[in-house]
Amino acid sequence: MPITSLAAIASYLLMLAAYFLPRQRWLHIPAMAAIMLFDVGLPIYLYTHRNWWHRLIEQQDILSFLVWMHFGLIVAIYALDILQIQSARKILRGIKEARAEHHGQGKALLVIRGLVILTGAILANPE
Repeated sequence: MPITSLAAIASYLLMLAAYFLPRQRWLHIPAMAAIMLFDVGLPIYLYTHRNWWHRLIEQQDILSFLVWMHFGLIVAIYALDILQIQSARKILRGIKEARAEHHGQGKALLVIRGLVILTGAILANPE
């Protein structure tokens, strides 16, 4: 299994721990921020360290449904991350109504991020 897949699984386990410990702000906030940074950094790492042109263009993987599903899920993660940050800021300002919104978005992120890791592991090409 590629190291990127193992790192993604480890970050998912950290996300699960932070999700189930929301009142432990010393863990929850830094862990979720680190995971968001990981989600931004991993595509940059893959772009700079993998032969994406060969895989997507020359091998015509760009036409694969799984590639497009993976890409769409990544876009959904970024959108949910932005919404999570906005609702977290409301919670920190003392707006209690934002907790339910934040919790629901967190559940959605757990599911979508799990699917991103699964599709990424399937698409991984150990070179």
